[in-house]
Amino acid sequence: MEIKTQTTMAVANFAINLAIEQKQDLSYLKLCKVLFFLQGYYLDKHQQPLMDCVFKSGIHGVINEEIISEFKFYGPGNIKGPKINLDFSQFSLLNGGEIKNYQEEVDLPETQLKELQKVTQALISKPSRQLGKAIINHRTYRSPILVKLSVILGRRTYEYAEYTNSEIEQCFANNQKFLLRRV
Repeated sequence: MEIKTQTTMAVANFAINLAIEQKQDLSYLKLCKVLFFLQGYYLDKHQQPLMDCVFKSGIHGVINEEIISEFKFYGPGNIKGPKINLDFSQFSLLNGGEIKNYQEEVDLPETQLKELQKVTQALISKPSRQLGKAIINHRTYRSPILVKLSVILGRRTYEYAEYTNSEIEQCFANNQKFLLRRV
Protein backbone atom coordinates (compact mmCIF):
# COMPACT_ATOMS: atom_id res chain seq x y z
CA MET A 1 0.00 0.00 0.00
CA GLU A 2 1.44 3.34 -1.09
CA ILE A 3 1.98 5.91 1.68
CA LYS A 4 1.81 9.58 0.75
CA THR A 5 5.04 11.28 1.82
CA GLN A 6 4.38 13.83 4.56
CA THR A 7 6.25 16.97 5.53
CA THR A 8 8.42 16.80 8.62
CA MET A 9 6.41 19.55 10.30
CA ALA A 10 3.06 17.83 9.63
CA VAL A 11 4.26 14.66 11.36
CA ALA A 12 5.88 16.71 14.14
CA ASN A 13 2.60 18.58 14.72
CA PHE A 14 0.78 15.24 14.83
CA ALA A 15 3.19 13.90 17.48
CA ILE A 16 3.04 17.15 19.50
CA ASN A 17 -0.75 17.17 19.54
CA LEU A 18 -0.81 13.50 20.56
CA ALA A 19 1.72 14.09 23.37
CA ILE A 20 -0.27 17.06 24.69
CA GLU A 21 -3.52 15.10 24.49
CA GLN A 22 -1.99 12.18 26.41
CA LYS A 23 -0.01 14.38 28.84
CA GLN A 24 3.30 12.87 27.73
CA ASP A 25 6.66 14.63 27.91
CA LEU A 26 7.93 15.78 24.51
CA SER A 27 10.98 18.02 24.23
CA TYR A 28 12.44 19.01 20.87
CA LEU A 29 15.25 16.46 21.28
CA LYS A 30 12.77 13.67 22.07
CA LEU A 31 10.66 14.77 19.09
CA CYS A 32 13.71 14.30 16.82
CA LYS A 33 14.11 10.74 18.13
CA VAL A 34 10.40 9.96 17.76
CA LEU A 35 10.42 11.19 14.15
CA PHE A 36 13.60 9.18 13.45
CA PHE A 37 11.94 5.96 14.64
CA LEU A 38 8.68 6.76 12.84
CA GLN A 39 10.72 7.07 9.66
CA GLY A 40 12.38 3.73 10.47
CA TYR A 41 9.01 2.09 11.08
CA TYR A 42 7.68 3.15 7.68
CA LEU A 43 10.88 2.16 5.92
CA ASP A 44 10.75 -1.27 7.60
CA LYS A 45 7.02 -1.96 7.28
CA HIS A 46 6.11 -0.16 4.04
CA GLN A 47 9.52 0.02 2.30
CA GLN A 48 9.14 3.77 1.84
CA PRO A 49 9.78 6.84 3.97
CA LEU A 50 6.98 8.59 5.84
CA MET A 51 8.68 12.00 5.58
CA ASP A 52 11.01 13.73 3.22
CA CYS A 53 13.64 14.87 5.71
CA VAL A 54 17.23 14.49 6.83
CA PHE A 55 18.36 13.06 10.16
CA LYS A 56 21.89 13.56 11.41
CA SER A 57 23.87 11.94 14.19
CA GLY A 58 23.88 14.08 17.29
CA ILE A 59 25.43 14.00 20.72
CA HIS A 60 22.10 12.85 22.23
CA GLY A 61 21.27 10.39 19.44
CA VAL A 62 19.79 12.10 16.40
CA ILE A 63 18.85 15.58 15.26
CA ASN A 64 16.67 17.11 12.59
CA GLU A 65 17.64 20.70 11.85
CA GLU A 66 14.09 21.78 10.91
CA ILE A 67 12.73 20.58 14.27
CA ILE A 68 15.58 22.10 16.24
CA SER A 69 15.32 25.50 14.57
CA GLU A 70 11.56 25.57 15.15
CA PHE A 71 11.33 24.31 18.73
CA LYS A 72 14.71 24.93 20.42
CA PHE A 73 13.36 28.00 22.24
CA TYR A 74 11.54 25.58 24.57
CA GLY A 75 14.95 24.45 25.82
CA PRO A 76 14.83 21.11 27.61
CA GLY A 77 11.15 21.62 28.50
CA ASN A 78 8.07 20.22 26.84
CA ILE A 79 6.79 21.65 23.58
CA LYS A 80 3.58 23.52 24.41
CA GLY A 81 1.92 23.45 20.99
CA PRO A 82 2.32 22.66 17.29
CA LYS A 83 3.94 25.02 14.83
CA ILE A 84 1.49 27.63 13.60
CA ASN A 85 2.11 29.20 10.18
CA LEU A 86 0.88 32.66 9.22
CA ASP A 87 -0.48 33.43 5.75
CA PHE A 88 -0.11 37.07 4.75
CA SER A 89 -1.23 36.56 1.14
CA GLN A 90 -4.57 38.33 1.69
CA PHE A 91 -3.12 41.11 3.87
CA SER A 92 -1.95 44.57 2.86
CA LEU A 93 -0.93 47.51 5.02
CA LEU A 94 -2.89 49.84 2.74
CA ASN A 95 -6.00 47.76 2.20
CA GLY A 96 -6.19 45.74 5.40
CA GLY A 97 -7.34 42.17 4.98
CA GLU A 98 -6.82 39.03 6.98
CA ILE A 99 -3.81 37.28 8.36
CA LYS A 100 -4.74 33.63 8.36
CA ASN A 101 -3.08 31.04 10.54
CA TYR A 102 -2.85 27.33 9.91
CA GLN A 103 -0.78 24.34 10.88
CA GLU A 104 0.54 21.63 8.63
CA GLU A 105 -1.39 18.41 9.15
CA VAL A 106 -0.83 14.80 8.24
CA ASP A 107 -2.71 13.85 5.07
CA LEU A 108 -3.33 10.10 5.29
CA PRO A 109 -6.37 7.83 4.88
CA GLU A 110 -8.12 6.80 8.13
CA THR A 111 -6.51 3.33 8.42
CA GLN A 112 -3.02 4.72 7.88
CA LEU A 113 -3.74 7.56 10.32
CA LYS A 114 -4.72 5.04 13.02
CA GLU A 115 -1.52 3.08 12.37
CA LEU A 116 0.54 6.27 12.66
CA GLN A 117 -1.25 7.14 15.90
CA LYS A 118 -0.55 3.74 17.49
CA VAL A 119 3.13 3.79 16.60
CA THR A 120 3.54 7.43 17.66
CA GLN A 121 1.85 6.72 21.01
CA ALA A 122 4.23 3.83 21.63
CA LEU A 123 7.25 5.99 20.84
CA ILE A 124 6.26 9.05 22.87
CA SER A 125 5.55 6.82 25.89
CA LYS A 126 9.25 5.89 26.01
CA PRO A 127 11.66 8.12 27.95
CA SER A 128 13.89 10.27 25.75
CA ARG A 129 17.02 8.82 27.30
CA GLN A 130 16.00 5.26 26.32
CA LEU A 131 15.23 6.33 22.74
CA GLY A 132 18.64 8.03 22.56
CA LYS A 133 20.39 4.93 23.94
CA ALA A 134 18.72 2.77 21.30
CA ILE A 135 20.20 5.02 18.61
CA ILE A 136 23.64 5.51 20.16
CA ASN A 137 24.11 1.79 20.92
CA HIS A 138 23.25 0.78 17.35
CA ARG A 139 26.11 0.01 14.98
CA THR A 140 25.00 2.68 12.49
CA TYR A 141 25.57 5.53 14.99
CA ARG A 142 28.52 7.79 14.28
CA SER A 143 29.55 10.21 16.96
CA PRO A 144 29.50 13.76 15.61
CA ILE A 145 32.75 14.42 17.46
CA LEU A 146 34.49 11.74 15.40
CA VAL A 147 33.10 12.88 12.08
CA LYS A 148 34.75 16.29 11.99
CA LEU A 149 35.71 18.67 14.72
CA SER A 150 36.98 22.09 13.85
CA VAL A 151 37.68 25.24 15.77
CA ILE A 152 36.38 28.49 14.36
CA LEU A 153 37.23 31.64 16.31
CA GLY A 154 37.97 29.57 19.40
CA ARG A 155 34.66 27.67 19.32
CA ARG A 156 34.15 24.01 18.60
CA THR A 157 31.94 23.24 15.64
CA TYR A 158 30.70 19.80 14.66
CA GLU A 159 29.80 18.39 11.31
CA TYR A 160 27.00 15.92 11.86
CA ALA A 161 26.87 12.81 9.70
CA GLU A 162 23.61 12.18 7.83
CA TYR A 163 21.78 8.90 8.24
CA THR A 164 20.78 6.99 5.13
CA ASN A 165 17.31 5.47 4.91
CA SER A 166 18.81 1.98 5.19
CA GLU A 167 20.62 2.95 8.41
CA ILE A 168 17.40 4.39 9.86
CA GLU A 169 15.53 1.22 8.90
CA GLN A 170 18.23 -1.03 10.42
CA CYS A 171 18.24 0.95 13.67
CA PHE A 172 14.46 0.67 13.94
CA ALA A 173 14.38 -3.03 13.02
CA ASN A 174 17.02 -3.92 15.62
CA ASN A 175 15.11 -2.03 18.36
CA GLN A 176 11.56 -2.86 17.21
CA LYS A 177 10.57 -5.04 20.18
CA PHE A 178 11.53 -2.34 22.68
CA LEU A 179 10.05 0.52 20.63
CA LEU A 180 6.67 -1.05 19.85
CA ARG A 181 6.12 -2.89 23.11
CA ARG A 182 2.94 -0.88 23.70
CA VAL A 183 1.43 -1.41 20.21
